[in-house]
Amino acid sequence: MRALVAVVLVLVLALPATAASPRRAALKLESLAPLVVTGRSFGAREPVVLTYLAADLTTRRVRVLRATRAGSFRSGFGIAVGRCEAFSVRAVGLHGTRAVLQVDPRCKRDGPPKRAVAPATG
Repeated sequence: MRALVAVVLVLVLALPATAASPRRAALKLESLAPLVVTGRSFGAREPVVLTYLAADLTTRRVRVLRATRAGSFRSGFGIAVGRCEAFSVRAVGLHGTRAVLQVDPRCKRDGPPKRAVAPATG
């Protein structure tokens, strides 16, 4: 009987801990022109501050929004970003949920495209 009570007690205490484990919030880039991102795994109806920051720190845009009951959102910034521009978007929820999207395109890391040099004739 004690063993049964111990097993039930362990199950009762363990289940809420696993059920309450938070999912990790995330941002996803939907489009560059116009810049649109979506967020997921935020708190239900959680207020969120969304901040766009250009890599050269010259441009910053802030949006304040509220996640849906499912904890998701979609927001645009009203700007177009070039496909080779690096930038970041940060989302911070009022209840402490955070997510960061950093975009560092390959074309930015590789430098400008190489031009073919024609052999000299003569």
